Amino acid sequence: MKTDVSFWNYTRLSRHYVRPKEAVSEWRALGVTVGFSFRFDPAEDSLQEMKELIEECGRQGLKIIVYDARVYLPASEAALDEVAYASLARAAAQDFGNYPQVAGFYLGDEPSKAQFPRFLRAACILASVTDKPAFMNFSWCDAHLKDFSGREEYAAYLKDFVKETGLKIVSNDRYSCLHAKDYEPGFCEAGISKYFADLNLFRGVASACGAKYWTSLCCVGHWMYRTPSEADIRWQVNTAVAHGAQGIQWFFLYQHRFADDYYSYPIDIYGARNETFGYIARHCRTLNDHTARALGEVRFSKVWHTGKSYGGTPLLSPGDAEIFVRSDHGQGGILSEFSGREGKKYLLVNSDQQYGELYHIERNGAKLYHVWLPAGGAHVISG
Repeated sequence: MKTDVSFWNYTRLSRHYVRPKEAVSEWRALGVTVGFSFRFDPAEDSLQEMKELIEECGRQGLKIIVYDARVYLPASEAALDEVAYASLARAAAQDFGNYPQVAGFYLGDEPSKAQFPRFLRAACILASVTDKPAFMNFSWCDAHLKDFSGREEYAAYLKDFVKETGLKIVSNDRYSCLHAKDYEPGFCEAGISKYFADLNLFRGVASACGAKYWTSLCCVGHWMYRTPSEADIRWQVNTAVAHGAQGIQWFFLYQHRFADDYYSYPIDIYGARNETFGYIARHCRTLNDHTARALGEVRFSKVWHTGKSYGGTPLLSPGDAEIFVRSDHGQGGILSEFSGREGKKYLLVNSDQQYGELYHIERNGAKLYHVWLPAGGAHVISG
């Protein structure tokens, strides 16, 4: 059950500090399986270098999402010039659409309701000139409440959009699980609950549409979000997978500008790596080299929380699953059920962000064994 690992990339191709071979090798060192290209504008960047980047992904066994200025649409409510856009999209497809390692073209990010029709037309036009799908990212936030009555109406609207556009991946971002402190009472707990609510919402949309589900995780401290510790990186990876994410996308790797409200970067503007780079590499590689292999060829089925429910996730009760879990010191946990040809397997995650916990694992009322897990740690249980 290999998990896709990707990242966001806002750096211009012409302004990156290493050649394509070194860049792709850097991605592989992080455990990346689907690269995200540097931003390419044919008026300012080298077509040959962009092709070298894509070809290097093929040589090193990675897929890649292409960020091409001719395809990408900035957020806008303006009507789309469909003739002009079709010409640009066709040119991009001619340059990059024939590479088998190209997983798609980046189309846009976080549309509001008024912007969805523009993206719908663009996605349909792109589909008419290439078999490479559009890649988009979505986000639920309180600003949507002026257009939608709540998450349920937004989810229904998004399902229709995904089905009409034929998106192969439903992707979302939500970083509130890393709120730095209680700027107001309950701020951190509310942020964690919103994070889990969004995992459930967008996974549900993806599942209903037969699409993969990806979620963005935070590796750059900014605004009210703390610079993640190693425990934060591990926690995000394993809670996302436990809630059915089939891909994770790090926000973001490369510092591309100076900004006072962004605090640290896995790779800074001078090419230096910080501690977070190592955390990402360790836990993304552990995910696919250990956890995914232990799960085997399975698909996500269900998820429960133990101790305390976040984001509307059901609490685990005896009889809900073949496996039951008790924590020794009252901390929360996550139990996820996965199914495959070899039967069921379960993923247990310590949902506490700070402390380790001892979990007692039972089957049909009989204790099997116990396991200590660090904050955000994961353990696979055979059904």
